[in-house]
Amino acid sequence: MKRQLFANSIVAVLVAFTLALPVAMSAQTNNGSTQGKTNNNPANRLGQLELTMQQSIGKDAKAFGRAQGEYWGIVSTQGDFPRAYNFFSNLAASHPSSPDVLGLEGSAIGGYIGWLYSPAAGKPADEQLVVALDSKARASFDKALQIDANNFNALLGYAIYESYNPTGAEHSKELFARLESLRSSHPEYPWNVVDEFKRGRASGK
Repeated sequence: MKRQLFANSIVAVLVAFTLALPVAMSAQTNNGSTQGKTNNNPANRLGQLELTMQQSIGKDAKAFGRAQGEYWGIVSTQGDFPRAYNFFSNLAASHPSSPDVLGLEGSAIGGYIGWLYSPAAGKPADEQLVVALDSKARASFDKALQIDANNFNALLGYAIYESYNPTGAEHSKELFARLESLRSSHPEYPWNVVDEFKRGRASGK
């Protein structure tokens, strides 16, 4: 049951996180922020956003943040977790030294695992595949934190991932503690996202 709930929960938090990320990184204007949003075809819009992320990673953090925020919103609405998994896996392969991308890959894998256990998958989940995906997600999170031990995206994603793992409660607490230790020194981080998640978990969501 927890794994079935994982996809909706992780994406809900990711949507909030990625929408808050550009503001957390720096002040921004609305110039160009609505460009392309008139496209009524979700698949086409996802393709445009993927291209924006590919072109802006490591070059324009605000553009990358805006694009991924809108991207997760569409993925959540459409339930297209396999596409998100494939995209962020490929993006991580192209940018293996980006802790943000690696953290997003881990979270996308978590969403995909949740999707595999949902009726949308159309068949029972392949447990061997799930085990392999779980290992891949952990490797992505671990590598991200090896590169940047204080990376907000990776710490939050990993902490959430472990909170839905039946044996990951203690590790999740440790990761959240590491994240919380950054609160005073990094007030620019979107802490409301962390607080929102914790409130949801406390209420049994």
